[in-house]
Amino acid sequence: MEFKYIEKTPFYNAFSKLGKRIFLPDGIFYWSGRAKKEAEIIGTIGSAFAKEKDFIDGGSDEWVPCYLKDIKNYSNLHIKNIVPYASIGGLPDTREIWKKYIIEKASYDEETEKEKIARLKKYITTPIITSGVTNGIFLSCSMFLNPGEYIISPNKRWGNYDNIIVKHLGARIKSFDFFKDNKMNLQGLKEAILEVSKMQEKIVIIINFPNNPTGYTPTFDEAKEFIDLLRKMYSSLKKPIIVIVDDAYEPYVYNDDNINISLFYDLHQLDEDIIPIKLDGITKELLMYGGRIGFVTIGIKPNWTKNDDESEILKKEIENKLEGMNRSSISNCNHFYQVITQKMFIENGFNQIITDRNKVKDLLKERYEKINSELEKIDNPNITIDPNSGGFFLFINLNRDIVKATEFADHLLKKYKVGVIPIEKVNENINGIRIAYCSIDKHQIPELISRINSALKDF
Repeated sequence: MEFKYIEKTPFYNAFSKLGKRIFLPDGIFYWSGRAKKEAEIIGTIGSAFAKEKDFIDGGSDEWVPCYLKDIKNYSNLHIKNIVPYASIGGLPDTREIWKKYIIEKASYDEETEKEKIARLKKYITTPIITSGVTNGIFLSCSMFLNPGEYIISPNKRWGNYDNIIVKHLGARIKSFDFFKDNKMNLQGLKEAILEVSKMQEKIVIIINFPNNPTGYTPTFDEAKEFIDLLRKMYSSLKKPIIVIVDDAYEPYVYNDDNINISLFYDLHQLDEDIIPIKLDGITKELLMYGGRIGFVTIGIKPNWTKNDDESEILKKEIENKLEGMNRSSISNCNHFYQVITQKMFIENGFNQIITDRNKVKDLLKERYEKINSELEKIDNPNITIDPNSGGFFLFINLNRDIVKATEFADHLLKKYKVGVIPIEKVNENINGIRIAYCSIDKHQIPELISRINSALKDF
């Protein structure tokens, strides 16, 4: 957006540096807005939608945001569960329940992996509640990045990372090409780590699997290679490596060849000072997009303290720092949705929640399989599909010598009535379109891909 009028006012002259550089990027909102008005097939909405009857027994034919059926049981909570302030770090019971849920999600075997379970229970902080994962990203990055310092991220990342890190915090992102030979580009990551290590005494990395916008999740071998690389880098550099693990889409992996458990857990088991920070929340886990409840959990190392008492004090100190961030920014989070989260787990249990959510996951898996099978039918040397195995999206790369992503998206919308999100960053080596199949009915997918194929032939 241009600010040609505001920049002429004394109001603008009074802005801080942050006030002058911050703005709401219009990319996704612009294309989503146009798609709502112009498109017959909308692939811009980053929320799971379906006919209610397809994920709720006895549901209607209405096309609605996917949700867990028991959410309807909590529309008449007592006023004391709605009106009061919540604690700065979140309601204690909700925090404790989510910690148990994090331990449950590790899926460690209770007989053969007792030591891992014990370590996980003892050496993670009790989650601090934030206003969604977005706020968790802001909080975590604020804790570790000074203005001008670098965080490492793949070039294909959620666009709001840039808004938070660069525009808001004044830090920098060291990018690397995400893929090489259809695999995670670990050599590119290594080079980024080495370059950043020359400029600062810490390495900060943010990862997001399944990835937005590509849907990529590492294979088991790739995950091991990623962990091994970080260990080698730590051994060589002897600088702490902070890994912010954005687990927004954690439950949604559709391919058995890829990891279906957060890398937070493997990173946490390492003895080296490779420090994982887990960000997750109810947005996708419990399908409550508007609830805005996220969690920040930090993995600590046993060798940082001499005994259990010191470890407990250390965790409290870390939690106090995070609570200080909350108090000085959002104050506290939505009481009502913290109570709902708590009650859903207590009254239904982990297994029932996962069973109910799997109905939605199964729908998305069908769409994932369908869209990839349809894309395989396209014979066009000017496109490639990034590896994808989960989440809500996939990404089609376009040959920039043939057509720019924004031009293609505009043509696709005007002529073929299909809405997608173009991502065009020449300096980041990106030129393609993101398709949110999470909000496209399976039966529309063949027509969607047919129209995309027709649009490609126009260039």
